[in-house]
Amino acid sequence: MQQKLRLFTYFRSSTSHRIRIVLNLKEIDYEPKFINLLQGEHKSENHSQELPNQAVPALHLPDGTILIESMAIAEYLDEVHPEKKLLPQDPIQKAKVRGFCELINSGMHPYQNLIMFEWIEKYVEKFDRVEFVQNMLKSEFQTVEKLLLQNHGKYCFGDEITLADCFLVPQVMGAIARFKLDITLFPTIQEVYNNLKDLPSFYKAQPDQQPDFK
Repeated sequence: MQQKLRLFTYFRSSTSHRIRIVLNLKEIDYEPKFINLLQGEHKSENHSQELPNQAVPALHLPDGTILIESMAIAEYLDEVHPEKKLLPQDPIQKAKVRGFCELINSGMHPYQNLIMFEWIEKYVEKFDRVEFVQNMLKSEFQTVEKLLLQNHGKYCFGDEITLADCFLVPQVMGAIARFKLDITLFPTIQEVYNNLKDLPSFYKAQPDQQPDFK
């Protein structure tokens, strides 16, 4: 039986990035298992049992249980390792943080997903991934900016790190590195992002610090 948590991850996956941050913040020891999405390893027969939804992240527990989807994994980790809570106790604040996370998870991430690109490229002869993502995410980043103006302190929601921060940083970092986001268009996002990105738990989780970085 495995002794540690096992995280199936890919360096450039923003959803995996979220979970790496959560694990680091909570100081949870885990074993990374690297899955190369560009080579299609997530769809291979070799990983069909380990990745039930053919995607990363997947978290394997020592008892053999497999958890999928970053939001569910993050909430699980917050519940079973409550020492450094990432979701507020207050029901309204908790709902606000969850809503912020879902804006990124459901409203932004799908537009920069490899599956989305591959599907569109089957039917569109000239498809510019960067232009597409920039156009699709513009209004969502404007919404994030408005939410941060209403709620931010040093971080997304006040001066304590929450799950919202774990979702914001990978989204912004990926948009800058892969899709040429001009972060200066969103000064509040830029401020909060800069306050977070070099903190040890965040820095250690970023793509270029992963062993499978290429």
